Amino acid sequence: MDIAPMVPAANAENPKPLIELVADFGEDGHFAERRLVVTPEAVMVRERGDATSFQIPIADIKSARNEPLVGGGRLEITTTAGEILPVLSYSLTVAAKFSEAARGIEQLAKGEPLLINLKEERVRCPKCNLLLPEKDGVCPNCVNRGKTMLRIGTFLRPYRRQAWTLTGLSLLTTILNLVPPLLQKDIIDNVLNPDRIRQGQANVSTLFLLMGGWLLILITNSVLQIINGRTIAYLAGHIAADLRSAVYRAIEFLQLTYFDKKQVGAIASRVTSDTDRVWGFLVEGVPYLLLNGLTLVGIIGFLFWINPLLAAMILAPVPIVLGIGAFFWRPMSQMFHKVGQKWARFHTHLNESLHGIRVVKAFAKEDTEFDKFRQRNAELREAGVMVDRRWYTIFGAMTFFTSLGMIILWTAGGVMVTQGKLTLGQFWSVQAYMALVYGPLQWFSAVNQWFSRAMAGADRIFEVIDSDTEQYGDPGKRHTVSGKVEFRDVRFGYDKSNPVLKGLNFTVQPGEMIGLVGKSGAGKSTTINLICRFYEPDSGTLLIDDIDYRALSLQDYRHQIGIVLQEPFLFNGTIADNIAYGKPGASFEEVIEAAKAANAHNFVLAKPDGYDTMVGERGSKLSGGERQRISIARAILHNPKILILDEATSSVDVETEKQIQEAIGRLIKGRTTFAIAHRLSTLRNANRLIVLERGEIAEIGTHEELMAKQGAFYNLVQTQTAINEIIGLGNV
Repeated sequence: MDIAPMVPAANAENPKPLIELVADFGEDGHFAERRLVVTPEAVMVRERGDATSFQIPIADIKSARNEPLVGGGRLEITTTAGEILPVLSYSLTVAAKFSEAARGIEQLAKGEPLLINLKEERVRCPKCNLLLPEKDGVCPNCVNRGKTMLRIGTFLRPYRRQAWTLTGLSLLTTILNLVPPLLQKDIIDNVLNPDRIRQGQANVSTLFLLMGGWLLILITNSVLQIINGRTIAYLAGHIAADLRSAVYRAIEFLQLTYFDKKQVGAIASRVTSDTDRVWGFLVEGVPYLLLNGLTLVGIIGFLFWINPLLAAMILAPVPIVLGIGAFFWRPMSQMFHKVGQKWARFHTHLNESLHGIRVVKAFAKEDTEFDKFRQRNAELREAGVMVDRRWYTIFGAMTFFTSLGMIILWTAGGVMVTQGKLTLGQFWSVQAYMALVYGPLQWFSAVNQWFSRAMAGADRIFEVIDSDTEQYGDPGKRHTVSGKVEFRDVRFGYDKSNPVLKGLNFTVQPGEMIGLVGKSGAGKSTTINLICRFYEPDSGTLLIDDIDYRALSLQDYRHQIGIVLQEPFLFNGTIADNIAYGKPGASFEEVIEAAKAANAHNFVLAKPDGYDTMVGERGSKLSGGERQRISIARAILHNPKILILDEATSSVDVETEKQIQEAIGRLIKGRTTFAIAHRLSTLRNANRLIVLERGEIAEIGTHEELMAKQGAFYNLVQTQTAINEIIGLGNV
């Protein structure tokens, strides 16, 4: 051991640090900057000026740990001589990083690969420093709305004809809506003018002609409105379906690590609430925005054509209205994002409580769950009320400034009429146009709310679509698996800094049955997850038939794997559909043969509807043993080369277990099988048993060999035997 005094900093020839962290406590406990530096050879502490105040070689380290203190913690190292050395202290702000550093020091001391995660989850946007709606999520303040809008627009591509139809209808409707005020002007000035009436110049036929034109416009507008509505209905249905399909397909192909971080209800809300917001704006908002935009441009043109001075005066409040909308755009967008997060939490609780309704009732926790629901509902209510109150305040201010235009019209326009600078008909048409121009302006302020909601939903949708998917490889690169499986120094951890498997090495020949044994948390299920390629090793290699399985087509590989789980999942369909799930298009005769092999045929025939019996959600209408045998039949029909049995008989009675064991005996013939069993006696027929302890292989051998060895497996059997005797279940 070598604890160094204050020495100058390492020179350029020193190895590059593997870990370098800044602590915020000095030796005296006051705030000060000190650095932890870990190289392949040593652990050091450097003070300001790069002077080294502590140093110990990696070879002299036995372990490292973090000692909790008031308001912070201390990194401590235990030497190979058993001495505990305090390294440096830090505040809670950086405690998580130093916890990872301690783990990394231990890995280096044991000669293991350095697998730590010093990357913190982002809670603030690196660009604007605002808090994010979700950890490592999208910042609503910094999202490029233009790019998002263009991306949303891509969902219109398959429906270009309908989209152009809507555009044409909007243009034609805009033109027709601008005509009635001009007709009103002619009626007032040329027909209803008192002076013309007194002079006998009023022509009633002109009135009927103008009213006939007006009626024709109304009829045409009604027809256009029907065509427009039918087109919108078509687009709404198709684009909504396309959006939901795009999000659902993206979800289906995401890596399992995504689902480890997200709750099911939050993911489901992306497919429902968020897609509704996006298609609603795309199909309804965009056409109305286009229609009112064109109307606004046309009206402004007509106003300046009638009287430029009056037009400029009555349109003076318009920039103020637009400025208010622009100023509150981003704050409102952020608030809508928060509402989206509350909806996600609401969906999560609702989904969880409904799926767990049997557990809720078993423990009489209805009131507890309702209290949780009320809390989520209240959070959603408060977020909704807050955003709506803010919105209506903004909308009220906009309404005030738009209303000023009418006051300006009646004041300035009235003066112009009395001075003869404006006819009564012109004044009336300007007033009619004013009703049209400020209608769109107020609608644009509402569109701000609509658009903000849509952008918030789009950001959440595209976050899912842009997430990393599983690497499926070349679908045309097929390989018929023989069943040889080899682990070469495989290390893996769901949290990279905390490996579950620590260098597994074993080889399984085609057709072998391997039992995976060990205490809870030893790594049995994780080993199975890697074989199924639900996750990939952090280091090392997993080979199938002497080929790195990452080089195989993932879909083709999984087609050759069958799984029978402890809690089999059945889809809400018929028994026949569930058996044929792994082999679409299987004949009814094949389904029956698989059911017979799984000892399921007799109980299926006893059902009133036989193979057409609906199993209910998650197979709720069947018993546990029945669900298990259907699951085995599904695996038999799938005909896999590699079979996974995960606690397949742990929760059934003795008679059912016997039937399941007989079915499993038929299923494993000629297949490479990996079995995890709660009852160790069920693994007597395994070719070999692999005993795992803390992610490492403790023993490998047959049942008899391991019992004779009286090691880890023997101890497990003895413990289980003692427990079974205590609870009166007999020996294993």
